[in-house]
Amino acid sequence: MSAASDRSPEDVHTPDPRFSALAGLRAAVVRHDGEPDRCTVYPDDADDVDLVTTWLSVNTDCLVSLEDAR
Repeated sequence: MSAASDRSPEDVHTPDPRFSALAGLRAAVVRHDGEPDRCTVYPDDADDVDLVTTWLSVNTDCLVSLEDAR
């Protein structure tokens, strides 16, 4: 997630009940007006240095539930 984000803290929800992450991972969703919402997954135990390089972000409209994928 960008450190320069202009989103307020109430725009970020961890975890989002629609997206459950695997054990050892956390998911944060940043909601955007007029743009796709973004979900970022990162390790539970990542320190500030690791968070700069150890994450994956995707538009939430590209995600499906585990049940739907089975």
